[in-house]
Amino acid sequence: MNLIKDIELLNEIIQKYFSKNTFTNNYLLSSAYSQYIADKKLYFVNTASNAIILVEKADFYRLYYYINNQNELVTFIIDRPLTMEILYRGEAQRPYEVLSFWEKCGFRQHLTRDMMTASYRQLILPPENASNIHIKYAEMEKEIIYSKELIETTFDKYTGDVLTSQEVYSFAENKNIICAYLEEKLCGILQFEIKKNVVWLGHIAVAPQFRGFGIANALVKSYISMNMKQPDTRYQLWVIQDNTKATTLYNKFGFVYGNKTSASMLKEY
Repeated sequence: MNLIKDIELLNEIIQKYFSKNTFTNNYLLSSAYSQYIADKKLYFVNTASNAIILVEKADFYRLYYYINNQNELVTFIIDRPLTMEILYRGEAQRPYEVLSFWEKCGFRQHLTRDMMTASYRQLILPPENASNIHIKYAEMEKEIIYSKELIETTFDKYTGDVLTSQEVYSFAENKNIICAYLEEKLCGILQFEIKKNVVWLGHIAVAPQFRGFGIANALVKSYISMNMKQPDTRYQLWVIQDNTKATTLYNKFGFVYGNKTSASMLKEY
């Protein structure tokens, strides 16, 4: 792997390997690139026709590709796993060629997630939460630490975007994390983010010993209620495709499949 030391080199790679017919999953914003370069966490691997950009995470690399020739397989000398997300619109558009290419390069299919969405008018708010469930913003130190730990132990680290401590504190400061108490016991959290007129549900987690008490239901309802401010607001989230309990929960609030799916691929070393 080669370190990308400046934005000029990155632009040269993109200009050389990206054209109208290129298969790519690279939709990173330039601001993200600049930060990764500053942190010396951006690398590339290339063949004659293909280029791969890798972002160094805590204990794996996230991969973004530009594939122009599927006969040129890509090899890696790595010290940690590689993972990537491949987006497509509906099962009819499933990118079998790209998935097959990466399987030939030693990757396996990991998880498949669906995007679910609801408009302001589609939302359905069920009856009030149980009286013994209390929802509030995460403000106290113990609530913020609990949020970080629950996200780490609940989400798949390759696809769940496990948050750093800095990110968790930032979300809490901006009132983008709510937590749930059941009879005064901290038991679950929900983190969201507002981007323009879209309220993204990023993470929702309930501690195992508190599942089945309506905690997730109360968190989702509060997430919606706290953000029902504009008629043009949309609500979106990602859910693992075979997680029928979660899908059923979101359906109850008016969420439907948003015609966008993400297949993650994983290569272990």
